[in-house]
Amino acid sequence: MASNKENKFLSYFPKVRKNKILLFLFFIVAILCSYVIYYYQLDWIDFNCNHGRNAKSCIYKAQRLYLLPLIGFIGIFIFLFIDKITFFIVLFNNKIEGLSEKKSGLLLIIYSFIISCFLFSYRFSLYILDPTRVEWIKNMHGDIMLNFLSWHIFRDAPWEFPIGRIDYINHPLGTSIAYLDPTNLFAFIFKIFNNFLPSYFQYLGIWYFFCYVLQGLFAALIFKNIQCDLKLKLLAVPFLVFSTVLLDRLPHATLNAHWLILASFYLYFSKNISSNKKIIWQALIVYLTAWLHPYQTFMLYALMTALYLRIFFEEKNQRKYLTLIFSLTFIFVLMTWYAIGYFYLGGGYEYINFTYSSNFNTFINSMGNSIFLRPLGIGDGDYEGSAYLGLGVLIILVVLIFEKWPRENYVFKKENKALFWIVSILAFLATGFAFKFGEIKFLALHPPAFIEFIFGIYRSIGRFIWPAYYLIVIFSLLSLIYRERSIVKKYILVICALIVQLIDIYPLYKPIPLNIAKGFEISRDFSPWEKFMGKEKNKIIFYPNRDYPYSDFWLLSKKNNYSINIGYFARNNQIEIEKNESLTYDNILNGKIPNDTVYVVGGKFIKIITSSNHKNKFTCEYIQEFYACKSKN
Repeated sequence: MASNKENKFLSYFPKVRKNKILLFLFFIVAILCSYVIYYYQLDWIDFNCNHGRNAKSCIYKAQRLYLLPLIGFIGIFIFLFIDKITFFIVLFNNKIEGLSEKKSGLLLIIYSFIISCFLFSYRFSLYILDPTRVEWIKNMHGDIMLNFLSWHIFRDAPWEFPIGRIDYINHPLGTSIAYLDPTNLFAFIFKIFNNFLPSYFQYLGIWYFFCYVLQGLFAALIFKNIQCDLKLKLLAVPFLVFSTVLLDRLPHATLNAHWLILASFYLYFSKNISSNKKIIWQALIVYLTAWLHPYQTFMLYALMTALYLRIFFEEKNQRKYLTLIFSLTFIFVLMTWYAIGYFYLGGGYEYINFTYSSNFNTFINSMGNSIFLRPLGIGDGDYEGSAYLGLGVLIILVVLIFEKWPRENYVFKKENKALFWIVSILAFLATGFAFKFGEIKFLALHPPAFIEFIFGIYRSIGRFIWPAYYLIVIFSLLSLIYRERSIVKKYILVICALIVQLIDIYPLYKPIPLNIAKGFEISRDFSPWEKFMGKEKNKIIFYPNRDYPYSDFWLLSKKNNYSINIGYFARNNQIEIEKNESLTYDNILNGKIPNDTVYVVGGKFIKIITSSNHKNKFTCEYIQEFYACKSKN
């Protein structure tokens, strides 16, 4: 219940509403605030849009100029009725105050499930859960098309070892789905049932739904065991469900499994799970990532280290068991990677590259994903380390910083030290040993040799900032919840922060226009290619092997069982590719195109064939934007 001081404060609002002069002044203040918002948005448009305020295609122009000032105006007027809002909050509080711990936990989980489903259906559509609807994938950005096509080709590839091996793309080397990221776990599961599946089948919609729902589940479980008012838990959950680092990972389907990070935090904080169970569950989570993505494995193994260190120092009798499980998990992960084909090409290692790192301004830099805040400067590739907290969370942090800290520390407890150290190390690694704020680099360190080896495998090291993001959000909310203030003040503060947060990060979860038609329409006409290939040719070699529009040609390859050398792969054996390119070039100059092969060139490279002294040995034809040649023999 509200205190006497709060009741006295709330009693002023009915008086303001009845007083015409005060009401008029309040109206003027609301208009002035709306104008300030409008003016700020004009300034934003002038700064960020190519043609300033006259730009017709500037992103969110109408929402910024008209919707935001209107929301500000309405929000200030809603403040006039804060006494009524408080009354309903207290009434709601009394209704659910008597729920048992079991029922309140169940309510929290159901609530998180509803929010997760709403977010999924609002951002995508429930139609994409239908695996026969494939066209929507074309509307997605990033690697989603690659994820689908790699599964589409892999499903009909013969079972070989490594089990993720695909021979007829990236010819003659072949490749593995490990370098294509079709969400490996689902690819293997559905490949088993391939004979029963329709010709066009996608599971990416199911995977996205799975990730969003589990994100909500573990967000609920984290706050479920916190000793605080249920309503505050209900308000805290959306901060993790609408995670900016999750919503920003849309182009990388497998990396949407941020629930794995939350699951690790849940195990670390939970007091209702025995140490033995924590050890096993955390090991199983890490092993699961071996079937998903190596970046997840690295981060989850680090979080596993934090949990095991805590148990190691708290329970001496568990030390041998911890060491055994820790080692076995590492061995099983390596064996699984080997079986899938992560070491197949020998091209997983590259020269150390710190480009895709994290910037020191990452937590406050919206990178264009904020309604309110301008993007700040970054270095090349720092977008991979994006971890914008959102204006709502930033407001909470500001409030906490300027408040008096309580004597009892609820966050920086001794048992949390291992987690803080590991997450801090991950955040440090995410910087790539280059300390940058915006485009200014203050210091660059040369890492040890073993760190260079790790970064030769993990290029997008900025992603290691994700656990730090979640830890900051969770502990910010916990610190706010545990501070000594009235329950009503906590409600108002968290509600306001949540509203600001959801409005601010709207660009990250706004609806995506999707074509939800069934089947899959192929834009390129395959008939001239099939006619030119005939029955004798079964290999298409592009020279040089560059970023041609591979998706159409992968579908052509799948349809006719052709081998093809182009594509986009996370890793490759560049030395072998250059050798094969050199061989192709020599064959063109010497007039020796293999009998089962068609060579394809485009643009400025056409003259390599047309100027060849042996071009009379070739049968060539312009097919669409390419020039294709084959041996006359």
